[in-house]
Amino acid sequence: MPGKRTRRKLTKKLQRKRRRQKQAKERDKLEEEAENQRLLQPEYQKWLLEQQKMEGFQRLADEREHQAAEESWLRREAIAQMQFQVDEAKKRKDREEVERLQREQEEMKAQREEMQRKQREEELLRSAKAAAEFDAMMQSMNEYLNNPRIEKPPKHLLREVETHPEERQCEFYSRTNFCRYGHSCTFNHRRPMLARILLIRHFFSHSMLQDRQPHKEYASAEEHLELTEQDLRSDYDEFFHDAVDELEKFGTIVNFRTVRNTLEHLRGHVFVEYTNERSALRAFTNLQGRYYASKRLSVEFSNLKTWRGAVCGT
Repeated sequence: MPGKRTRRKLTKKLQRKRRRQKQAKERDKLEEEAENQRLLQPEYQKWLLEQQKMEGFQRLADEREHQAAEESWLRREAIAQMQFQVDEAKKRKDREEVERLQREQEEMKAQREEMQRKQREEELLRSAKAAAEFDAMMQSMNEYLNNPRIEKPPKHLLREVETHPEERQCEFYSRTNFCRYGHSCTFNHRRPMLARILLIRHFFSHSMLQDRQPHKEYASAEEHLELTEQDLRSDYDEFFHDAVDELEKFGTIVNFRTVRNTLEHLRGHVFVEYTNERSALRAFTNLQGRYYASKRLSVEFSNLKTWRGAVCGT
């Protein structure tokens, strides 16, 4: 049981609480009465109206500021969305361009590979065709060479091979069977597959045909040490008898002409004309791969029309 002192403290505490509540009520009542009195005053009513107006203006200003901020945010968002769409469209366009270029490169690569494949096939076909033609030609030549009953050579052996059929004929080559530009000449060179005349390039060689300027150290040498036309003629006669003795083993020779010219693409070439194509073919097949004066012979058929057209024939 609580003691008297404790009860007394509690009673006093409750009394103080009731007094505070009563004072608060009286204060609220007085403030309410004072507020009612102020409300009855025109100046106070006017002030309240002004306060309400100011609060309304402030509220409108806050709403406008909020609306402006929201509109600004919406504009920024719209701009950002537009920029995002522009960037995405640019990226998509770049990707499409890259993909287009890749497709074009792949198509070009495929076309190039297809073209290379066709070229390889065409080259194989041409090689096979050329090999077949060569085998057929060699067989035909062997038949003509070894069969005496075939009096005249087959027509397909008398055709001519052309280097550039689409170009005009090289006049110098057609007149002399020589050209300073050789295989690099842009004009057409026509050479027979079989003929009565053989051309042996650089067959005859002689120091007087070299077209070399004397060295200044030997320019004052004694004249009797220099070669003369008689020396050239003597050496050529020796070469002539030696060559003709060997070439007559394949058939009767009608003409034996040597080009006396100091130019590199002309000097020392020898034309040998037989009575018929069979003798020329026999000489051609036997001279291929042969050596003379430590030089391998280069033999081909010639379609020279006149000896007068050859350069410096001897």
